Amino acid sequence: MRKVTYSMGMSLDGFIKGPDGTFDWGVPGEETFAVSFDELRDVGVHLMGRHLYETMLFWEG
Repeated sequence: MRKVTYSMGMSLDGFIKGPDGTFDWGVPGEETFAVSFDELRDVGVHLMGRHLYETMLFWEG
């Protein structure tokens, strides 16, 4: 049986974009990046909404 993990990002006002509509990535430190990468390594499927999907198309390969 597969394990389901739910992850969500949200700010206090319900938006991750800035007031002018810009979207910037936070830059994690090396240790944070390593832990995140290890968690994602074994993921078989990512389920996301349309806006995140369209953002992630940048890395399609």
